[in-house]
Amino acid sequence: MSNHAPIIPSLSDSGIHYYQTYEESLALWPVHYETFYVPTRFGQTHIIASGPKNAPPLVLLHGALFSSTMWYPNISEWSSKYRTYAIDIMGDKNKSIPVDLNGTRTGYADWLLEVFDNLGIKKAYLVGLSLGGLHVMNFALRAAERVEKAVLLSPAETFVSFHPNFYKYALGLSVPNGVENFLKWMMGDRYVLHPNFAKQFHAGVMWQDELRNPKPKADGFPYVFTDDELKSVKVPILLLLSQYEVIYDPQSALHRATTFVSGIEAEIVKNAGHVLSMEQPEYVNGRVLSFLNK
Repeated sequence: MSNHAPIIPSLSDSGIHYYQTYEESLALWPVHYETFYVPTRFGQTHIIASGPKNAPPLVLLHGALFSSTMWYPNISEWSSKYRTYAIDIMGDKNKSIPVDLNGTRTGYADWLLEVFDNLGIKKAYLVGLSLGGLHVMNFALRAAERVEKAVLLSPAETFVSFHPNFYKYALGLSVPNGVENFLKWMMGDRYVLHPNFAKQFHAGVMWQDELRNPKPKADGFPYVFTDDELKSVKVPILLLLSQYEVIYDPQSALHRATTFVSGIEAEIVKNAGHVLSMEQPEYVNGRVLSFLNK
């Protein structure tokens, strides 16, 4: 394992604590990995890479506040077939270091293009969960020539708007018991985060950093794609939604996706909630590989 990191800017106590919890979560990573930073004009992008260096590239984009460490239940299988790059999304709570983030759809696509170029990736498979799924769809629409296939796992908005309860629980994250209430709402009694990861999630919520709390913009995230945008998708897409999804109605998302995205493979995963890659890793791991491999 190596870490070719730039000099980290001075961090608050909450930032230092977050970095410590990130490393504790990374201890759950079950296969060999290396971590490094890729420079872009938007800042330094932190990446966790695993798998054979000569294997086809698979880019993983995490959910909001979860960081790239969330892929630990999936990485063993996926990195056995692919060179995986788990990328910390610029501007979210993770180890990437933003310096100039405009937060627009075009800006985020340009950021990921720079990461691809600096990694020497001409074309990749992409998997994204929640916020990461929204990023994947945005990138597939704006840089289709760089995408082999795309997998959307419980994508944030994308097809339908958030349920009002999402804002209620998300805005209450930093109040006493806010994290516990949010996780209980999202995961019910089905799943409990590993203590290391739960500690990291809590530390991320409490980490106050202006560049990692960008203000929403009219052309920023999250958002629902228009009918015409969905009709224009040119890359093969697998959409996995969850039976117990709470951030929006999964049946409505499924209907809109299959109505407007030509050739999409879409299904609702049983006995799973929003973070289905953690709740049902065995099924999700296999389903993703079968889609990518064919």
